[in-house]
Amino acid sequence: MVAAAITPSATRRLIPAHRVLGLAALGLAFAHVLGLVATAHPLGWTLTLLLMALWCTKCAWGVWHGAPAQKLLIMSAVMGMLHVVMAVGMPWLGEHHHTAGGHSAAHGLPMLLMACAEFTLMFWAAILCHIQRQKSSFSPSY
Repeated sequence: MVAAAITPSATRRLIPAHRVLGLAALGLAFAHVLGLVATAHPLGWTLTLLLMALWCTKCAWGVWHGAPAQKLLIMSAVMGMLHVVMAVGMPWLGEHHHTAGGHSAAHGLPMLLMACAEFTLMFWAAILCHIQRQKSSFSPSY
């Protein structure tokens, strides 16, 4: 059922940007798994990282196969903001990197770099959304 939701229609044309963005999102999914393996996290954060990696993989798969980039845009925006919140800390998230039980403050830098990567992916997904919208508005409908 999930594959059917992200499978592109026959009328959608695959362009090279789909492949590039799909590969970039897959790379970010891999980076989340590396972060999980490289640094010990409590169970809640481990599950969060796993969900983030799965979400990246789902979006990467869809865009790689020509699905609209809007889901990738939303996913990368949410995850970029989440990385900033985890690095800077928020009272309702337990200040992930600034508590005695959390990681050192130096661990915040990779989190902010990951946020930059997410926001870059978001930007290019927005460009692809624009391209897709322009192509669909100029295509003749029968």
